[in-house]
Amino acid sequence: MRFSSCPGLLLLAALAACTEPADQSQKAAPAAPPHAALLTAPYAGAYNWGDTTRAQAGGTLLVYPESDSTVLLALDVSNGPPAFHLGQLYRRVVVRRGVGRCAFQSEEDMSDCRLRLAFSPQAVVVSTEQGHAECGFGQGVSADETYRRTSAAVPPQFVDGEGRKVVFKNTTPEQFNSGSF
Repeated sequence: MRFSSCPGLLLLAALAACTEPADQSQKAAPAAPPHAALLTAPYAGAYNWGDTTRAQAGGTLLVYPESDSTVLLALDVSNGPPAFHLGQLYRRVVVRRGVGRCAFQSEEDMSDCRLRLAFSPQAVVVSTEQGHAECGFGQGVSADETYRRTSAAVPPQFVDGEGRKVVFKNTTPEQFNSGSF
C-alpha cells in the first residue's frame, strides 16, 4: 500500500504526531519521600548538645526513619578538654510511643549497652539504662544528655570517625558495624 493512495491515514498520523495531550494543566504532584509516610518520620532530624565543634564537650545525634517502628541512629559525642575522648555509634532503635530503645554488646570491652531515647517535638533525652555500661565509648564519655533539635529534615548521611560519608539508605548498621561497608 502506498501513502498517496491513503491520504486519510497520512493525515491521521500527522495529527497524532503534532497534538499535545488534552489536559496539560493536571500534572502529577511530586512523590513524597518514602520515609515521609512512616510513623517514625516525626522523630527525624539532627539534634545537638554542648559544643559540636569539639572545642568543649558536646554531641550530635542524627535520626533517620527506617520503618514504622524503627529509626537509624548516628551518635557522635566528646567529653571535651583536656582529654577529648570520643564516642560514636550507628545503630537501629525500636521506637514505641515516643520512646526508643537500643541494646547491644560493646565489642571493645564486652559490656552490655542499653540506651533509652525519649523523643519530644524539640528534643531527645538519651540515657543509659541503670545497671548497664557506657557503650564502649572513650573514658569518661557518655551519651546521656538532652539533645536539642536543630533540624527536622531527614538526614541523608553521617560522617564516621574516619571521615567517610555513610548514606543511611545504603548502609545498614549491621554492615557498618561489621566493617563490610
